[in-house]
Amino acid sequence: MKTAIRTLFNFIHGNPEGKTEAVDTFLNKSEEFRLLLSANGKALELMAEMTEAAQTGLPSGITRVRAYSVMVASSVRQMIERLCLMAPGKYDGLRDVFNDIVLAMDQAFAGPSAPAKGPVVLALRQVRAKDMPETGSKVALLGEIRSELGLEVPHGFAITASAFRLFLESNGLDDEIGRLTQIHDGNSLTELTELGRTIRHAVDMAPMPPELEEAVEAQCERLGDIRFAVRSSALGEDSEQAGFAGQFQSVLGVRPSQILDAYRTVVASMYSATALTYVRNRGLREDEMVMAAGCMEMIDAVAGGVIYTRPPMGHSDGSLIVTAVPGLPCAVVDGSSLVDSWTVNRETGRVLDRDVAEKEIRFVLASTGKIRKEKLYGGRQLAPAISDGDAERLAAMALRIERYFGRPQDIEWAKARDGRIVILQCRPLTICDPVQPAPPVDEESRGMALLSGCIPASPGAAAGYVVKVETEEDMFRFPDGAVLLARTARPQLSALLPRAAALVAEFGSSVGHLANVAREYSIPALIGAPGAVERLAGVGMVTVNGSSGTIYLGRRQRMIDREARPPARSRTTDVGLALQGVLKHITPLNLTDPDSPEFRPENCRSLHDITRFCHEKAVFEMFAQGDRPLAGARRLAGERAMQYWLVDIGGGTRGSGGTKSITIEDVCASPMRALWYGMMAIPWEGPPAPRMDGFMSVLTSAAQNPALMPGARNDMGERNYFIVGRNYCNLQSRFGFHFCTIEGFAGDDPNSNYALFQFKGGGASLDRRHARSKLVAEILERRGFIAEIREDALFARLEGVTRRAVEQTMAILGYLLMHTRQIDMSMADPGTVIRYRDKFEADIETLLDGLDAELREGGCAA
Repeated sequence: MKTAIRTLFNFIHGNPEGKTEAVDTFLNKSEEFRLLLSANGKALELMAEMTEAAQTGLPSGITRVRAYSVMVASSVRQMIERLCLMAPGKYDGLRDVFNDIVLAMDQAFAGPSAPAKGPVVLALRQVRAKDMPETGSKVALLGEIRSELGLEVPHGFAITASAFRLFLESNGLDDEIGRLTQIHDGNSLTELTELGRTIRHAVDMAPMPPELEEAVEAQCERLGDIRFAVRSSALGEDSEQAGFAGQFQSVLGVRPSQILDAYRTVVASMYSATALTYVRNRGLREDEMVMAAGCMEMIDAVAGGVIYTRPPMGHSDGSLIVTAVPGLPCAVVDGSSLVDSWTVNRETGRVLDRDVAEKEIRFVLASTGKIRKEKLYGGRQLAPAISDGDAERLAAMALRIERYFGRPQDIEWAKARDGRIVILQCRPLTICDPVQPAPPVDEESRGMALLSGCIPASPGAAAGYVVKVETEEDMFRFPDGAVLLARTARPQLSALLPRAAALVAEFGSSVGHLANVAREYSIPALIGAPGAVERLAGVGMVTVNGSSGTIYLGRRQRMIDREARPPARSRTTDVGLALQGVLKHITPLNLTDPDSPEFRPENCRSLHDITRFCHEKAVFEMFAQGDRPLAGARRLAGERAMQYWLVDIGGGTRGSGGTKSITIEDVCASPMRALWYGMMAIPWEGPPAPRMDGFMSVLTSAAQNPALMPGARNDMGERNYFIVGRNYCNLQSRFGFHFCTIEGFAGDDPNSNYALFQFKGGGASLDRRHARSKLVAEILERRGFIAEIREDALFARLEGVTRRAVEQTMAILGYLLMHTRQIDMSMADPGTVIRYRDKFEADIETLLDGLDAELREGGCAA
């Protein structure tokens, strides 16, 4: 491009030989300056996105935060290199400052240091609670209740956190997972599903360390030819910050020779779409996740289930809940069956009530070691899975565990064929905040119930359109804000819960994994709603009351308001902490006064400081140095043009470049002619009528904004500059409190054409400035722009369009630049916003009607 510009420049300006060197110098600077401006815009846009992410706390993985940090650093590095090319040797010190800041950013990302290497396996009989950093809480707590309470737990062993680290590091799997995560970075279910598949393949292909193979083989020889359940026991799983209920996979009926394959499956499940969705919504760092696993003897159970030592819905009534199904207890936690339940008095230990469900299936351990699903016939569907005596025995065990750990517990158990009760898992129980008893149904909702008597699993009420999910494709198509309707409460559905208004499942129970996750997300849920799929499919909008167990037709707003729950207690997430740590080295702006003696490279303490320094010095090198050719910067002549200067980088103007001024009639670059036309065609009516609150806001902004302090320069020195080429125009300007960049390229190839608009500032309060940016974004989006708003800053871009489209767009941008000044002071009034929008739309239509004639008159029409 530079060669073409040089040819055009020489052709148009007819430079004598003696000026060739000066022209070359100027053209090189112009090109570097243009690239520096582009990098500057990209860096500021990325900084704004990172700041917004830190303020909103929206889901964002640590990989995404790292990627953004790398991108912003890359843009700043480009600015440094461009500036050094514009003025060789003058600003080399910036590189050392930059390197120091990037090093500090890397340190901000560092997590806790890796612990010392430990054993790769531990026999369960050796495990205690203190071993949690190696075995995870699931296995460690089983070891604790076995040794301290004498309760029976399965035989087996743990594959430790040290084994996991050895597995990943010995074959480079940790680097490969990091690489795949960066390649497939994204938050959509489709992107995360693809990421999970690729990581699973990488895990399957990775060789297992011989040290781990030998240790597992020794444990299996010790235990004999038994079947194992290989369960996840990740570090941090079952903690107060994150329960991970049902997020990781367990493999049942595993032969000794299959242990390591099952272990691979458990490890890979940590990167499934379901688990990654959970991790990102909880703000956890995926690069610090460590998977330990428990390899425990399978119990050939005649019954099994879950005990909650307190009601999970928050209404404590002195009872505990025992649930059970015939066969293996997996049908309880995976939501594939209705369950029997017993309510037991915590004081007397006696059964207060029982609810025997109609159970259609059971899971059993076949002689081959495989898990088989059996249909229940002949009245066995309605037979209780256990006796009242069993329920009371289980309640007594559960209360001992609760007293030992000092808090409510969620306990999974199994009853062996010889009558032994074996504890399979225990963990802290998450309990919802107490809710008030449901008031009588209001008149508005009376008679509108579609289903009642469903099992409440998570309190609150919410409305949305019913969307049935049966397949993976259904999951990909699930829309935000819908009511999730499913046949069974599969844990995999938890990936949709952050986007769902409410959950309804026919089968499952309030003690299953999906119910646990719904309570963590505060999503109203009914699990155990027979007939829901047939009754709700196709009905449209419904209101789900997760407290009363009723589903109503339509939106019942008063009910939703009445059932509103206090917002979830916010916490600073691990990713949030890392983001805040790295932003300390990116966004603070300390260098504000370019005339200060402190405005030097060594005083840059953030990447923002470097961008500020580079921009200011680039302007100085471009426009304030004396070695530029006379054609470099000329003042626009004319009554309304005296505050503008123009730099022609080749082919943008007519006539001699030897004068100090130029008229707009001498400009033949169509993007600039269109932009100028938009700025001047319709006279500005002046600022809106002053309001006292808006005026005070302006005074406050002026007092607090260092960029507006006396002595502070605008981004282009003290002038507004047009940089033009044959098909190119760039305007960086400051009008009072407003900072704006407009750029456009309008050539014959649509693939090269674009227009961009960046706008920030104003004297009013942030909410009014934001409203003004929102209004401008709305106008631009109607014309094909992709617009983003970060606080009061607007970034809008249009690409791949015709020359005429760019010219029209430049005219519109010119109009908006001039006519949206100071309207932020009036943005508190919705009626005013509507009036401005209507006026702008009408003016733009008028403006575009005259554009073609203007360009023809200027001799720059296509």
